[in-house]
Amino acid sequence: MALSFGLRVPTVGTPTDTAAYASQVEAAGFDFMWMPDTPLLAGMWRDVYMHLGAAATTTSRLRLGPGVTNPLTRHPLTTASTMATLDDASSGRADLVVGTGYSSAYIIGRKAATLANMADAVALWGGIYSGERTELGGSWIAVDPPYKRLPIIIAATGPKMLALAGKIADGVLIHVGAAPGAVAWALEHLEAGMAEAGRPRDAVKRTLVITAMIDDDRERAIDHMRPCAAGLCRHRHAHVLFGDADVEVPRIPADYVDPYPDMGHAVDWEEAKSAAAYVPDAAVESAVMLGSGAEVAERVRALQALDIDAIWWRDEATWTRPDALMKGLVEEVFPRLSA
Repeated sequence: MALSFGLRVPTVGTPTDTAAYASQVEAAGFDFMWMPDTPLLAGMWRDVYMHLGAAATTTSRLRLGPGVTNPLTRHPLTTASTMATLDDASSGRADLVVGTGYSSAYIIGRKAATLANMADAVALWGGIYSGERTELGGSWIAVDPPYKRLPIIIAATGPKMLALAGKIADGVLIHVGAAPGAVAWALEHLEAGMAEAGRPRDAVKRTLVITAMIDDDRERAIDHMRPCAAGLCRHRHAHVLFGDADVEVPRIPADYVDPYPDMGHAVDWEEAKSAAAYVPDAAVESAVMLGSGAEVAERVRALQALDIDAIWWRDEATWTRPDALMKGLVEEVFPRLSA
C-alpha cells in the first residue's frame, strides 16, 4: 500500500501567505498539511484556524488540520465548532488532530492534558460529529447533517496514550522519532488498545511524525538537527526511542538551560545547537531522518515495512516555512519511493 505524505507548516506570516503556500504544497503532491496550534508562541505564531481557513480557499484536494491542537487552550466545544466550519470551508477535507498540549499548556499556566481529559474530549467530538443529541451545560445540541467523515486523530508517544488512540480514535499520530525499533514498540501498544476494544486494523490510520533534513553533507545535517533529537531525551521512555542507536540515552547536563522558548521551538537555533551539544551523533541519526535522498528513501521503506499508513514530515524550523525540506522530498525522495 502506498503511503500518504503530509507537511508541517508553521502559522507564520499572514493567512494570505499560507493560502498561497498551501497551493504549492498541494501542487507538489502532498496529501495533507497540518499546522501547529500553540497560540502566540514566543509572540510570533498566529491563529491556526484563520490560516487553515485561508488554505481551504486555494486548495481542492489537500487535507487540512491543526498539528496539533489540544483540549486546554480552547474548550472542546469551541474546537468542535471550529473544525466543523473548516470541514465546511474545505468541502470535507478537515482533520482534527489533538494532543495533550505540552507547549500550549505552559503558556496558560496549566499542566498537559490527562488521559481522562483526552478521552472526554474525543467522546464529546465523536458524539457531536455523529449527530447524536449531546448534553451541554443543561442544554443540548444535535448537529444536522452530521460530520461522520471528519476524523479524530490522537497524537501519542507513551504507551497509555497509544493504547487510548487504539481504543477510541480514527487515527494516531505517532511521535517517537524515526528509529524502526521505536516505531515497532509504539505500534505494539497501539494494537493492544485496538485489540482490547475489538477494533480491526483499518479502524485506525497510522501516521508517523518524522523530522528530516535532506542534505548530502551528513555531518552538517547531524549538527543542524541535534536539537531535534534532544527533545526526546526528557521522555520517560527515551531508552526505547533511542534503542536503535545502540547508545545510552543522552544525559542532560546538570547546568543545562533551555533556549527560549524551549528546545524544540528555539528562536535562536545556534543557541539550541549549543545547548544540545551533549547529544551524540548516533542518537541524532536514530531519531531524525537525515542525509541524501537515497538514504532517507531507504529509511522510509524500512518504516513502511512495519505497516504504517502515512508520514507527516517536518523540519527543524519553527519560524519559517519548510521550503528546503519540501524541495528535497519532492526532488530527491519521492521519485525513489515511486520507483
